[in-house]
Amino acid sequence: MHSICFHFQVNQPYILRTYRFFDINQRHDYFDIYQNNYWINRLAERSYLPANQMLLDIIERYGDEVAFSFSISGTTIQLFKDYCPEVIESFKKLIATGRVEITGNTFSHSLSALNNKSTFVEQVKLQEKLLFDTFGVKPASFCNTEIIYSDEIGEWLFELGYRVVLTEGAKHILGWKSPCYLYCNPFQPEQKLLLRSYHLCDDITLRFSDKNWSEYPLTAEKFICFLSGIASDAQFINLYLDYETIGDYQVKETGIFDFFQALFSQLVESKNFNFIMPKEVLKSNAPTSTMHTPWAISCSGDEKDINEWLGNELQQEAFEKLYKLEPLYLKSENAAAKKAWLRLQNALYYNFMGTKWFPQSTVKKHFEVYPSPYQAFINYMNVLNDVELQLTMNNE
Repeated sequence: MHSICFHFQVNQPYILRTYRFFDINQRHDYFDIYQNNYWINRLAERSYLPANQMLLDIIERYGDEVAFSFSISGTTIQLFKDYCPEVIESFKKLIATGRVEITGNTFSHSLSALNNKSTFVEQVKLQEKLLFDTFGVKPASFCNTEIIYSDEIGEWLFELGYRVVLTEGAKHILGWKSPCYLYCNPFQPEQKLLLRSYHLCDDITLRFSDKNWSEYPLTAEKFICFLSGIASDAQFINLYLDYETIGDYQVKETGIFDFFQALFSQLVESKNFNFIMPKEVLKSNAPTSTMHTPWAISCSGDEKDINEWLGNELQQEAFEKLYKLEPLYLKSENAAAKKAWLRLQNALYYNFMGTKWFPQSTVKKHFEVYPSPYQAFINYMNVLNDVELQLTMNNE
């Protein structure tokens, strides 16, 4: 019997308003209230609310036979609180069933793990506090931004108490090995690694409504056949998806809701699969194999590297500038500027500056508001320069 881990990642950034050079030190309202209200409510209506209700119905129908997990960035939780608190309530109902796990992640859907340990640790702890204050949960497992992971990042998480980490089943790391087994950090063997089966995930996220795909249309029966084709001794099938896949990337009219309802029901009724939450892996007696990851991997493209966010000079300059402000952030008492600095860490701002084409670009940039990466960079740097002034002036 295969154990299936369905994990959904929920992340939305605060959309920046157009911030011109002459606004610097004149205006400090960096975030577009209208656009943020519009986008988060649009997503709630199309995706989050109906998808949460679908999962709740499935749990009420099958009880302990199903399980799901989520990572929800802190900025997204704040957007829900600001503009559509009913989404928070719908997640609380899911958590109350006991069949939904909320994993740890970074507060701002941040790339801080690629900067340094102290920056990353603060992000993790801020997120832990927000999850407890909002949902009353203390996460037991961890899913980093864009499932970025390395041996070193794993060691940092081990020190923070995380014994289960979700990451990518990157082919260049695994070689001939399959992602459908349990792995561990080579320096902290008690830390278990659940690896994403990205080909299966892409079948849903990227190819579900692609009429040129040889397997179109994708049905629950067909997808279960894909799952059944995995080696019989494989332990885990880990499906990590952007939650917006349900209803936004793949709109309702494509049949995506019907697909998931049928998939969950048929998986339960087949008796060949069981649903697990990531934290339940700690109870498993499944043997583990070491996975050595000397450099950072992610869920990006075929390369599974970090070039989607830091692959060009625009992104690298913005990243360097952002984290050069950290000492000012730590000293400052300007709450508004500190909040802005945290929000500006969101990885999607770096997606907007990307100049390399990725297969998932049509998904990742579904609410792109900039006509070019260069304008995204200029706008971001204008905001960042003003944040620097606010943090500096506060300390003079």
